[in-house]
Amino acid sequence: MREKYGWLALLLSLLLPGALPAATPEPGHLRFGVLPLQSPTKLAGMFLPLTGYLEQQLDHPVQFVTSGSFNTFMEKVSRREYDIIYLNPMLYSRARQYGYRVIAKVASEPFTGILVVRRDGPIQSLSAESLPAGLRIGFPDPGAYAATVMVREYLRSIGIDVDRQLQVQYFGSQDSAILALHNGLVDVTGTWRPSLRSMPRAVRDDLRIIAETPPQPQMPIAVRDDLPADQIERLSRALTGLAGSEQGQAIVRRLGFKRGFEAARDEEYREVSR
Repeated sequence: MREKYGWLALLLSLLLPGALPAATPEPGHLRFGVLPLQSPTKLAGMFLPLTGYLEQQLDHPVQFVTSGSFNTFMEKVSRREYDIIYLNPMLYSRARQYGYRVIAKVASEPFTGILVVRRDGPIQSLSAESLPAGLRIGFPDPGAYAATVMVREYLRSIGIDVDRQLQVQYFGSQDSAILALHNGLVDVTGTWRPSLRSMPRAVRDDLRIIAETPPQPQMPIAVRDDLPADQIERLSRALTGLAGSEQGQAIVRRLGFKRGFEAARDEEYREVSR
């Protein structure tokens, strides 16, 4: 029955894209808040199978929710409206202040930002010495850690002042920033590998990566510190054991990950660059 309602929520998200971000809290549900990296429809397709799996493992209803922007998401985190959160390492450093603690992280490739250009374009690399005049760069959101914060820091480290030397545009989501590049609205885009992988092949084949940032700790899943200890333990086991079954591997593929989740410690995130 819960699986039925989970896929009903997905259908509603396809018909009414604003429905999921503004979802009314369900009494007794664990609210799984997902950072709005993509559109609500795309996030629903990625995360509803995971929340359905967690319902089975916890024997407790889990509600997928997201927000319309990074700022709105973090406002809800500050009010502790979510029981479980999936967010980036930088925002987790803020969520800790509101009583959230990491229990798992994505277990896959290093967490890095990438710079992407059109394959048929003239840009082969970026450097302070050979920077084209009027270069347009796209980002998803100022709070996107890998795609924006880490890419900006990388460009600063090679001598490029992003705000003074480039024309900066924000597009609200990873997909929108990548599509803006594909459609010629910008010359280069900051993003991360999972989002690039999730694009249609026709888009991916037209783009190429020209630079990658140094890595940071992977995307974490955290919980409110007032959840029952046994529930937190069961949730942690469910996440870290996700890839151990065929059902779990299918869920990992829907998420766009390579290996699911692994255990994480709070100490890993204390030195995250801001």
